[in-house]
Amino acid sequence: MVVGVVEGMSHIVYTLTSVGSTPEGYNQQRPKTKQNMKRVATVTGNHNRFNTISYLQTLYPGVDNNPNEAPLASFFLEKTVQILHDERNRFGNQKVLEFGGGPNLSSSLLLAQYVDSIRFCDSAQSNLTYVSDWIEQKSTVFDWTNYFESILTIAGTSKEKRIEWESRLRDALIRGGLSICDVNDPDCPILSGKSDDHDIIFSSFCLEAACLTIEIFNETIGKLVRLLKPGGLLLLVMVRNESFYYVDAENFFCLSLDETKVRKALQATGELVDIHIDSADTTVEDQKRNTMSDFDGEMIIHAFKTIK
Repeated sequence: MVVGVVEGMSHIVYTLTSVGSTPEGYNQQRPKTKQNMKRVATVTGNHNRFNTISYLQTLYPGVDNNPNEAPLASFFLEKTVQILHDERNRFGNQKVLEFGGGPNLSSSLLLAQYVDSIRFCDSAQSNLTYVSDWIEQKSTVFDWTNYFESILTIAGTSKEKRIEWESRLRDALIRGGLSICDVNDPDCPILSGKSDDHDIIFSSFCLEAACLTIEIFNETIGKLVRLLKPGGLLLLVMVRNESFYYVDAENFFCLSLDETKVRKALQATGELVDIHIDSADTTVEDQKRNTMSDFDGEMIIHAFKTIK
């Protein structure tokens, strides 16, 4: 598995078994020196350099990438399916805020089966344009067919339901709309939005890549919880202990987070109950093959906002 991309771009790559295929010009060396890590920090947040099409073609090689073939990818999807199914009677079914969705619609596909509206936001306009093109079914858009069908299999649903699921997703995205977001902008319109407004807030492989400091991460968690309805579900997917990642031979800073730091941030809000953190570790072999990032596991976190 490889990790990549800047804030909100769902930066995990499901290619644990094929990490040998690296971008042209990549030197195969992890940036451990102070000089390299300084360069990592300087490119953080430069969303204009992000190439959405290159991202999709690199991270989802071909159109037949199967999440079942990558252990951590299937872990993330299986746990997301399980949480949404098991807790479906606890959260409302009206509005989701997907914070930092990137061009990756796999999580959105699952969420749309439970809610009427998805407000989809990301820091890169190129990603939002891609999602808009997918909604409009433009011929040039990336083909998710086989990947989506694999997700339906994980969810225990027939592949023949794909068109129906995609239709629900398009309807939900149209109702919710697409927006720019940036955790490092104190005036971010999304994070300054109406309190107690969303049934679910979901963020996948975004916050660790987006937040420049642990303080910003803690503040962002608090802002997201404020937007959540009482009784609403906060669902987060993150990589653990990652400090850098590569995309198109460009290296990027990542905020290193673990279960302790995440739990502390959630508890500090004073508004979350039933906090659960499920983790999966990478193997030693995975870590040796992964020359494009340094994470050592994956975390799936869910909690509910207190009902006053």
